[in-house]
Parts: sequence; C-alpha cells; structure tokens
Amino acid sequence: MNRAALLIPHYNNPQGLLASLASVGVDEAVDVFVVDDGSTRATIDEAAAQAAFRARGELHFLYLPVNAGIEYALNTGLEAMLAAGYEFCARLDCDDLNVSDRIRRQMAFLDAHPEVYLVGSAVTFFDASGDRFTIRQPQTHAEIVRQMHKDNAFTHPAVMFRLAGVREIGLYPLDCKAAEDFAYFWQFITRYQTANLPDVLVKSEYNDSGISLSRRRQQQAMRLKLLARHFDWKPASAVSMGKALASFALPLSVTRGIKKLLGRKDWA
Repeated sequence: MNRAALLIPHYNNPQGLLASLASVGVDEAVDVFVVDDGSTRATIDEAAAQAAFRARGELHFLYLPVNAGIEYALNTGLEAMLAAGYEFCARLDCDDLNVSDRIRRQMAFLDAHPEVYLVGSAVTFFDASGDRFTIRQPQTHAEIVRQMHKDNAFTHPAVMFRLAGVREIGLYPLDCKAAEDFAYFWQFITRYQTANLPDVLVKSEYNDSGISLSRRRQQQAMRLKLLARHFDWKPASAVSMGKALASFALPLSVTRGIKKLLGRKDWA
C-alpha cells in the first residue's frame, strides 16, 4: 500500500475514466480508488481500466447500488481510504488529466510543510472548441482565506489533503449539493493551514454536462448559502455577496464574457 491514494468518482463515463487513469505517471507511487455512482448507461470496464493505469500502485473499484450523487461517492471512497490507513487523498475527476509527477510534487510539499493539511494547484481548462484558460488560485493561507469569502479558492480535482484532517472534521457535507467541495474546504481553512502550488498540475475538461455547468443555478445558490454562513461583516464580504447574487441572476455566457473582459482568467 502506498502513502497516497487518488479518489476518482465515476458516473457513465468509462472513456473519461481511462483517460484519467492513463494520465497518472508511471513513476507515481499512488493507489487509486474509483467509486462508481450507480452507472447504468455506461459502466466501467475493469480490465481496460487496469490496462490504462500504469503507475506504481493498486487500482480499487467500489460500486454504489444506485446513483446517489457525487458527495456520496466521494465519502464512500474516503471511508475506504480511512479504513485502509492512507496518509494522503488526492482528487481527480473523469476526463481530467494529471501531469506526470503531480502526486509526487504535492506529497513533497506536504512533507516539507507539516502544518499544511490541504494543497491545490493551478489548473488549465480545455473544451472541444480548443479554448484554453488557466486558473491560478491564491497560494498562501492568508490569501486563500480572503478568496474564500468571495469564491472557492481551490480547484477540486487538483487538491490533495491529509486524511488525518478528515478524521477530525469528518466527510464531505451532504447539505450543499453541487458545492460540496466549497463547503468542505471551508472546514479545512478554519482549522488548518492550506496552500496552492503555482504550477499547473492538472488539466481539466469543462463541458455542458459537467456539474458546474449543468447544475449552475443550484451551485450558485449553494455558493450564496456558504458565503452567508461565513459572512464576516467586512465590506469585502458584502461586495462578494453582491457579485454572487449577480452571477446567480445572469446567464452563464454573460458572466464568462465579463470574467474574460476583466482578466479574471489567464486566456491562452
């Protein structure tokens, strides 16, 4: 058993799963837990998955009997990792791609900074049209705390966290559908030091079937709920709430255009 395990939820996307598994570098010392969230239309081909995964680790498959939602799939994987005694959990979604040494670099950072319990990285996004943009999240804990009062300071598929922290704060919350990661990371930043690495360690596909897009209004509603929950009565928090309300009300095409115009993302 390795020190780190990679958690990949799966739902009706076996080809995306193969791409994600193949992206894990051959020299990476990491086990993988694939949790199927009740797929019926397109199920996992375990033999093909084993062939795609070439890293120095074991591949495990867990199956939920019915489609319950990503937070339940994630918690099923976390429970298995806790029971097995892993030290670190890394995240990845189907279709998303690791750089070849992503696991090693994040583990090395956590080993060098024992006070840090959650670390992310920059992420490059792509879609079928060929558009590319990179999100570079704040790097220091103080910057991350400030950002969390505006929006999520971590890109979920690029994080690695200590399972010792999970033992203390518990599993992903179930009351923030489509924003379970934002809610969970709030629990980390209020108890532990956190960080983001400046380098791109994950490449992530975005498309209209993704949770962030197909369930955008629900996600934005949960974002407002979390911003209100952690409201600190500072002017910046009030401004952030106003922006979140506007984002909830405006069409996605409009908010994308505004972000691009204002330089919210680094477009290539």
